[in-house]
Formats: sequence, C-alpha cells, structure tokens
Amino acid sequence: MVVLEGRLSPRSILLRLADQLPQIALLGFLLYSQASYEAGVYLLLAAGTVGVSVVEYFRFRYRLTHDALEVRSGVFVVRNRRIALDRIHDLAYARTPLRRLLGVVTVSVETASTAGAEAKLDALLPAQAAELRAAIERITGGMRARTVEGEPESPPLHRSRPRDLLLLGATDNRAGLVLVGLLVGFEFLTQFSADDRAARATTLLIQYLEQEGARAGWLLAIGLVSAVFLIAGWVLSALLTYLKFAGFTLTERDGVFRRRYGLLTTIEQAVPRRYIQILRLERSPLRRLVGLCVVRADNAGASLDPKAKQRGVDVFVPATSRAAAEALVPHVLQRTPEAALMRVAGTLWRRWTFRAGVVFGAAALALYRSAPQTFSEAAPFVFAVPTALTAVAGLLAWRKHAYHFDGTLLQVRWGVLGVYHAFVPRDRIQCVRLRASPFDRLAGVAHVRVIVTGGTSVRIGYLPRAVADRLLHAGADLRGRPMLVTPETVLT
Repeated sequence: MVVLEGRLSPRSILLRLADQLPQIALLGFLLYSQASYEAGVYLLLAAGTVGVSVVEYFRFRYRLTHDALEVRSGVFVVRNRRIALDRIHDLAYARTPLRRLLGVVTVSVETASTAGAEAKLDALLPAQAAELRAAIERITGGMRARTVEGEPESPPLHRSRPRDLLLLGATDNRAGLVLVGLLVGFEFLTQFSADDRAARATTLLIQYLEQEGARAGWLLAIGLVSAVFLIAGWVLSALLTYLKFAGFTLTERDGVFRRRYGLLTTIEQAVPRRYIQILRLERSPLRRLVGLCVVRADNAGASLDPKAKQRGVDVFVPATSRAAAEALVPHVLQRTPEAALMRVAGTLWRRWTFRAGVVFGAAALALYRSAPQTFSEAAPFVFAVPTALTAVAGLLAWRKHAYHFDGTLLQVRWGVLGVYHAFVPRDRIQCVRLRASPFDRLAGVAHVRVIVTGGTSVRIGYLPRAVADRLLHAGADLRGRPMLVTPETVLT
C-alpha cells in the first residue's frame, strides 16, 4: 500500500543546469565564435544539456510504502532502489548556498551501510522533506518528525567554539607543524651565548650569505616566498576547517545523536547510539600543546566525510577540550569508564631499545670499516644519540600504552607524543585475534586485535600472555556472563 509518493521540486532543473554551467558557458562561447553551420551543432548540444535536466526531473519518483522507500531515477539508464524501512536510521539534510537561495534541501537516506547514503533526493522543498520524515515516523516509530528549519528541541550536549575550530584547522595542516618547528628551533638557537658552537655556526652562515651577494639575495627571496606560501596554507587550512564545521552542535534524543554544522553548506546528520562501535579520543602532539581533542566514532552508518579513506570512521565532535571529551564518553556509551588503566608489559620499550641498538650498531660498524679515522667523532651521532632517542620514545610509548576491561567496556590507550584513547563496548565486539611470534612467546607476551562490527579494530600490544588468553576467551563468550580481566585473575 502506497503511503506517500512524489517527485523533486521543479527547482531541481535549475540546480542541474547550474551543475552544467561551465559546459553551457563553453558551448555559448563556441556558438558565438564559430561559423553558422558549426553553430547549429553547438546549439543542439546546449539544448541537449537542458533537455537531459528536464527529462531527469520528470523521471525521478519516490514512493513510500509500509515496507520500503522506493526511488526511481535515471535518463537513459533507469535505476530503481528499494530501501527497507527497518534499515533506515535517519534522513540527513544538506543545504548549499545555492539550495538555500532556491529554498530547497538535499535529503540523504542513511542506513547502516558504510558505503554512504543509500539514496539522495536532490532537491525537495522543506515541507516535502518534513512530510517524508513524518510518514516514516508514523510507520516505524524510529524518528521524531520535525521541520528542516527548526532548531533541535533537546538541549545541546556540545557546541564547538570558533577558537577551537580555528585551532583544529591550524593543527591539521602539516605546514603548521613545520612552522612551529622552525619557531622552536629559532628560539632554541637564540638562547645560546656567543661562545657556543650553534651561535658561531649561525654567525658564519650569515657571513657566508653576505659574501655571496646576489646568490644570497636569491636564496633569501626563495626563503621568503616559501614562508609566505607556508603561512598562507596554514591560514587557509584553519579558515576552511572553520567554514566546514562552523556552528557545530551535538544533541541527543531517544538514543539518536544529531549533528548540525556548516557555515556555507549546512549539514544535519544523525548517528544512533546502537551504531557506534568504537569511540575514540584523539590528541595529536600539536593538539596536545593547544589543549584540543577530537572525538571520532567508528560508525556502522554513514560518514560525515564521504571521501574518508577509512569508511565508517567518523568525526563525532570535531574540536573540544580533553575534559569535555571525557565527559561525553559515559553519555554516549552509557557506561562509566575506569580511570585507572593497566600498563602493558615492559617488553615494549626494551624491544624498542634493542632493535635501535642493533640497527644503529650495524650503521656504526659500517662507518668504522669505511672511515675508521672519523669513527670516534661520528659514533655518538650514528649510534649513541639515535639509540637513546629511540629508547626514550619506547619508554614514552610503554607509559602510554595501557588497557582495562571490566566485562562491559574495553579501554585502550596508546601513543608516543600524542595520546589516543579508544572505548569499545563488549556487545560490539565480533572477534578477538591473538598473535605471538617466537620472540613474543619467549618474553611471555602476545598482541591482541579486537574487531568490531564493520571490520574496524583496536590493537593491544605486549599483553602478558595469561591476560591475552583471558581476553581472547572473553571475546569468545560475548553473550555469556560478564568477565573482568585483570593482570592477576579473571572473575566470572
């Protein structure tokens, strides 16, 4: 039985023509500049472009029944899509400046698929979109009807500040990392006295450039131009990120989290709690310096970024503080995380140090055989310093790599200079894999990979073998009794 049916707004023809505007402009230029017999060909091509847009409008139909949403589209090749209503978890809205000017909205039908929207209705009038949402709500009871233009009824869980969004863009661009490194290096050099080697080396470099004359001028000009482009790229990254996420608001109602964001293109999306597989708190090295945290969700539905390299991994909250991100975790997962985590085995940093010693020791030996006269001067930079730095990095990685599993929620933390934290509800775990090489078995450790619905995973390295085995058994008994994994015992 048909509950609702309709077609796109006639204004969609204007949108299709706007999409083809560069081709139409090129045809117009050729029509103006060519001979009369050739102009007829270009005129036919332009008319064909307009005609395809009109035919596409008349061919497009959507129909809602008690079982599914059916969409028919296509010009030369007709496509029919049938989306079962129990698979639809939301209708996402997007409004570009042109669509806002025309008074229409793009509606994306989102399901649990990670391949993006199942269907896109571009463009509907806001009243049509509200009517479609209300009809699906009446049938399934899964979504609350509300208008496209209306503000969310529930109070927001989070609003991103403009400052945080600008910092997000500034720390997302590698140019920012280079600039910070150059500024830190310059500040470091200026702290040396005139008798230090670094200061003398800097003075000699300046004198050399002064003696070179014109060549130094060219080098200085190239350096200035590069710095300008570097700064421009950094500023542009910050502004584009702000335009994309401006006004970001997160609300929750009936187990569905809604995100509304965008300054020029306004997008509204939903993520049901039941589709969140892993919640991640990410603080890269630069973002730790500015006190910024990004919250991501491994989502069994559509992604906020359709061009993401890893499908399903979504930006849940683009920019917030660490305290605010940690406060969101129990609300999103409905589980309270444990504050105290257990570190993995110290084999991690010992193995980092051993591997560095072997690699840089081999390099030092090769240097000794090729140039024994310079070995004593170069040995610290070939062997001692890199090995010490790797050992420090391994120590930092060991101190940050920790875990906790209380039978309902698995927590994993890792990182070296940055800090990353993942939360996995037990009922989302699909598989637990254990890996141990001969060297791992000698050291009494193993590596565990926890895989959730959709195929994404979280890795815990260098676990004591007994703990890894117990976590493996806990993953195999997901529907059984709660299990508490600790370094000493398992309580069932």
